[in-house]
Amino acid sequence: MLFFAKYSPRAGIGYNTGIMKAAVKATLKKMLPTAAVRSLRRLSPHTYWVPPVGEVEGGDFRRLQPFSRDFGYSRGGPVDRYYIERFLAREAPSIRGRVLEIGDNAYTTQYGAAGGYTSDILHIDDTNPRATFVGDLSAAPQLPDGAFDCIILTQTLHLIYDFRGALATCYRILKPDGTLLLTAPGLTPIDRDEWGATWYWSFTDKVLKRLMGEFFADAEITVGSFGNVWAATAFLYGMGLSEVKQEELDYYDPQFQVINTIKAVKPRANA
Repeated sequence: MLFFAKYSPRAGIGYNTGIMKAAVKATLKKMLPTAAVRSLRRLSPHTYWVPPVGEVEGGDFRRLQPFSRDFGYSRGGPVDRYYIERFLAREAPSIRGRVLEIGDNAYTTQYGAAGGYTSDILHIDDTNPRATFVGDLSAAPQLPDGAFDCIILTQTLHLIYDFRGALATCYRILKPDGTLLLTAPGLTPIDRDEWGATWYWSFTDKVLKRLMGEFFADAEITVGSFGNVWAATAFLYGMGLSEVKQEELDYYDPQFQVINTIKAVKPRANA
């Protein structure tokens, strides 16, 4: 040991420090009640401690029912909306000219440039009197070619069985230099009400990138992804957005994708 420390001082110090830490932890574990030890661990600035097998405490999460079944709307709003709206806020300059949104135009009016857009709505049926077009995006000959400067397609692709047809339509109806802003769920609860019957898919960032390569092959494509294990857990349990800290939402772990995004800019006609 002394020989090792002499010729590798840093390693020797690290080794001794590790022994001391282990000894202190073992002593505290023996002297303090289990609850006190767990409290000290929670207060630690190091967030990567993993409880041993058999010592995980489920607490409020050890249950078979979520806290809410409405995506967190009843508890302050859905966690996934943070990511969707962060993406749209960042890409707001693209929401200009003639804008098509699906279902309603809430995001068009929220993020579109003041006085810098006209709004169209595509709705699946005639129940929305404000819709300017009615029909299925995957088969929509009523939508004119090259007509839109921007398409906002948020949380819709997973509800369309022929999602490839929908992407082909988006490319066809975009103007040259027009922008598709798309979000799709990764890890998510499934709606139990209106949209449950057509909740067909979820999408990883990688499959979206491949799909865009098929239908927007000549476009400028930017793929984004958001989420981590805590954000996904909170969303699956139906927690509200106010119950999760912003810094916890902003941390990204590609193994737990809650929302994935696409920005695709169709090339100019002379490109």
